[in-house]
Amino acid sequence: MEMNEIFENVCVIIENSTGKPKDSIKMEDTLFEELGVDSIDLVDILFELETLYNVELKVSDIEQRIREELGDVPYEIDGIITSEGLEAIRKHMTEVDPASIKEGLTVNRLIQLFSVHSLCKIVHYRISNLD
Repeated sequence: MEMNEIFENVCVIIENSTGKPKDSIKMEDTLFEELGVDSIDLVDILFELETLYNVELKVSDIEQRIREELGDVPYEIDGIITSEGLEAIRKHMTEVDPASIKEGLTVNRLIQLFSVHSLCKIVHYRISNLD
C-alpha cells in the first residue's frame, strides 16, 4: 500500500477524532503540539486505523524495534534516552527534525515528536509485515 493512501486515511480519521479539517493536515504536522491530539484522541485514532487495516498498532513499535536492534546496549537509563538510543531514533524517525533528537530527550517526550508522517510509517510498517 502506498504512503499517500495511508496518509489520506489517517487524515480522515484525525478529522473524525479531533474535528481538524482533513484538508488542512500536513504530513509533517506533529500530532500533539500542532494538531492538538490528546491521549484519548490518540487511542481513538489508533483503534480506527487498526480496524481499517486489520493490524495491531502501538506507538511503542519504534522503541521496540530500536531496543531489539541495540541488543545489550541500553536504549534508555532512568527514562532518558542514551546516545545510542538517540542515534537509532534519528535513523528510524527520519521525519523528525534531528535537532529535536538531542541529549536529555526522555522517553515520555519522544511521543511529543510524533508527526502524521510517523503515524503513517507505523501503519505502513505493520501492513508490510503481515506476510
